[in-house]
Amino acid sequence: MKFIIFQKFTWNYLFFLVFLFLSIIRKRLTDPLFEYKDTKSEYFLIMYTAIFCNYLTIIPFLISKFLSRRRRNKTQENENQINLIENKIEFIHTEDTNTNKNLFKHTIIVSLFDFLGEASIFIFYFLNNKREVISLYPLRTYLIFSCVTQYIASYIILKMYFYKHHWLSMFINIFCIFASLTMDIIMITEKGIKDYQYYIFVLIRLIRIIFFSFGDSYAKKALTCEILSPYSLLLFKAIYETIFLGIFSIPFIFIKINDDIVINESIFVGFKQYLTGKKLLYSFLRLICDFLYQLFFMYIIDKFSPNHLALANIIDSFGDNVYKVIYKAIIKEPLSWTYYTIFFVHIILLIGAMIHNEIFIINRCGFQEKTKYFLDIKFNEEEKTQYLIPEEEDDDNKQNNNVEEDGVLLEDKKIE
Repeated sequence: MKFIIFQKFTWNYLFFLVFLFLSIIRKRLTDPLFEYKDTKSEYFLIMYTAIFCNYLTIIPFLISKFLSRRRRNKTQENENQINLIENKIEFIHTEDTNTNKNLFKHTIIVSLFDFLGEASIFIFYFLNNKREVISLYPLRTYLIFSCVTQYIASYIILKMYFYKHHWLSMFINIFCIFASLTMDIIMITEKGIKDYQYYIFVLIRLIRIIFFSFGDSYAKKALTCEILSPYSLLLFKAIYETIFLGIFSIPFIFIKINDDIVINESIFVGFKQYLTGKKLLYSFLRLICDFLYQLFFMYIIDKFSPNHLALANIIDSFGDNVYKVIYKAIIKEPLSWTYYTIFFVHIILLIGAMIHNEIFIINRCGFQEKTKYFLDIKFNEEEKTQYLIPEEEDDDNKQNNNVEEDGVLLEDKKIE
């Protein structure tokens, strides 16, 4: 009996590699685009880009509609030919075209959670009077907190129950939280970070992660309950979030700011810096990349589950750290001990995410019992037992019933 069983590979797993590739390119476009770091106009433009890029979904949406219509027409033509040949009467069934009453609720909740995630961090950037606190030290605990909140959000919203292998995964994540938190506390102490703005920033980042986690779980609910495609859901998000963004942006038209690129002007004046010359090209590439990033993000939710986003984020963070290590090796800069610790934590996190999402199954101590792989095996065995064995028993019962009926008939005849 194998100790570890791996699930069969499917082409859908390539979405994770594409997601990683897009994430790396997206981050690499940041440096040439945002020459002036941590400006208010920069973060507002990022927020606008994250919302308006969803309108590009109209292209694959129309293509999929066109291809679907062609397939439907071809199928209908074949059915009509068969009906003519067999002289059958075709009954037209009119489907119920009433829109599900929960469609609006689910799609607007997804949009609201995502918008709150973007708006909350921007409000901090706008009100913060110490820009340097943002880059003082990035917590390593963010990634693990994101994984745990995603699992909890799926449990609450999607009613995805925790079984033995899920609790093992949660225990691994909790262990990683303590390990990362210890490292973060050591680094914060060494750097002597005492600015209260930094700790407010950490709190806002954690709240933002919670918003996104619940939004992703509601996205899965909208995709399944309302039978939406990823393209449709992204279009709904684009429309609703544009309305939220329009209302949210009104006060900033009248507020004057002073920044590296804006002096006593509206924050929108700073947009010109990123929409002229060479930076216009980088802004356009960033828009395309954001769109593809969110599209494949939605593909992972649709084809797998929101819990698989934890795996995607771990791979993303792991790839980013590999890039930094290679870059530091090229410029011959010494590596801090934190990089080795991060690699160790990432490997453990990756194992925990694979256990949680049943990419591999531990075939010992009951960890395999409630996995989809073994439940399918059990279902197939019960199906064989139900449809094969009872047939023989039914034949025997029929014969016995016939014998009994014949006996009764003979006795009746004798009595007569």
